[in-house]
Amino acid sequence: MSSRADQRAQAREQRRAGEAAARAARKRRLAVLGGAAALAAVVVVVLVIVGGGSDSGGPPGKGEAASGAAETQALFQGIPQRGTILGDPRAGATMLAYADLQCPFCRDYALNVLPALVDRYVRPGKLRMDLREIPLIGPDSVTASAWALAAARQNRLYQFADLFYRNQGQENSGYVTDAFLSKIASGAGMNVARARNYARSRDVRQRLVRTSDAARAAGVSGTPTFFVGRRGGNLQELRVASLAVGAFTRALDSLTAGK
Repeated sequence: MSSRADQRAQAREQRRAGEAAARAARKRRLAVLGGAAALAAVVVVVLVIVGGGSDSGGPPGKGEAASGAAETQALFQGIPQRGTILGDPRAGATMLAYADLQCPFCRDYALNVLPALVDRYVRPGKLRMDLREIPLIGPDSVTASAWALAAARQNRLYQFADLFYRNQGQENSGYVTDAFLSKIASGAGMNVARARNYARSRDVRQRLVRTSDAARAAGVSGTPTFFVGRRGGNLQELRVASLAVGAFTRALDSLTAGK
């Protein structure tokens, strides 16, 4: 039988493990600024930040290029893309992802999981992806999300997001400048001037608010959050234990079986 001292030591270890797990869960879900309340606050913040955007930093210097542009272009080469949708619009299954361009976990997913899912499901026409970039982490996320909508308008959203994640900096450090975004947009094959103008438009502000409202209504409190379902059916949240390819394949194999 364990002594009282052993029982106390075991209880301490269990408590510490529980606290560590809770901290990891909080970090993983990125319930920044109060989770759902943060999305509600975006409705106000978007109007201020995007509407009054400045030209901080100016255009990138001569010879500058976004790191990883060739890899990004190769990843999505030849795959249909329209707006926020990647893949054959007639695909039998859909995966919707809510993400924040500043989110380090979204970066992990984009760089370590997404390429495998694209090759296994999207490129063969089994799955279409829908990407909604939402601003949860802070003001830089609002600006980045506005440019993501500009990229979607040019059917280059997936290139823009992938290249952004490849060049992601420290969150809320002020790195998301006009120069940085211009470099990412250029590497993604976008018309930079058109993107810059559209990112500051009333239409973008309204779309950011609508997207944030939809995320809040769906119960999104952190990023990345995924929803999956068959074409024409309701999407259900896909809860993954880790951001590893294997955490996604069981559900996606089932959804795309025989397609």
